[in-house]
Amino acid sequence: MNTYEIELAQAFLQSQPAAAAAILEQQPVDDVALFFSQIPHTHAARVLEQMLPQYIARICQQLTPTVAAGLLSLTSDSLIASVMRHSSAHLGRELLDLLPERTQLTCRLLLNYAEDTVGAWMLVKVPMLPPECRMPDALVRIKEARDVVDVDRIPVVDRQRQLLGMVSLAALLRASSTQLVQAVMERHPASILARTPLSTAASVRHWEQTDMLAVTNRGNQLVGLLRHVNLRRGLAQISTSMSRPVGADPVSGIFEVYGKSLLALAETVSTVVRTKTS
Repeated sequence: MNTYEIELAQAFLQSQPAAAAAILEQQPVDDVALFFSQIPHTHAARVLEQMLPQYIARICQQLTPTVAAGLLSLTSDSLIASVMRHSSAHLGRELLDLLPERTQLTCRLLLNYAEDTVGAWMLVKVPMLPPECRMPDALVRIKEARDVVDVDRIPVVDRQRQLLGMVSLAALLRASSTQLVQAVMERHPASILARTPLSTAASVRHWEQTDMLAVTNRGNQLVGLLRHVNLRRGLAQISTSMSRPVGADPVSGIFEVYGKSLLALAETVSTVVRTKTS
């Protein structure tokens, strides 16, 4: 296989990960696992994000634990937790032990919630601010926060992590340097309990005004944030099965546009397998 075809296949993985996932899911799992072990982890991770967790678990079963953990570490925490749910207990423990400590803690928390509840799909690594924080300090805290997701609205909590309000980055930037966070925060923000079923969460009226809700426990302590896009992903995942309808072909609709890339991708997988087994 020439260099151009390899570059074409890898470019396709980066630019069209969902389409790449569709064709790879039609290949034998052991072939796909071998292919993923031979390409840059960043390319493979983008495609894994578009695959069903039960299929990813089967791929991980074919990889060495180190390689599997390396790939998963580049994906979202909620996806990792979902893959764990579909893995054997032994494999799940082995992979979890190889992940970064912060990711381990997050996944253990997410695994405490049923897959069809808000808690399984919330963002856990979120920035927080205390109400008595002044503007310059608040901006520094946000800038220096490590290993947290970027969000436009930041929860304001007390020392017991009780949710007091939400403050937008825009409000922080507009405020004077002498003001406290509590002076510009939105009080009594909309929130949702972590153990709320996703089907119930989808129908709450607050989504008409926001694309992100604070997630709390029954003691009103903040445990995370739920983005509407993650809610939709969760609903789609729990309603999707691995079996496809008769006659369904996820490749046919994209072949005309990405035909050469798909052929290059399929040929790359085939070449990797032939090289490994010859």
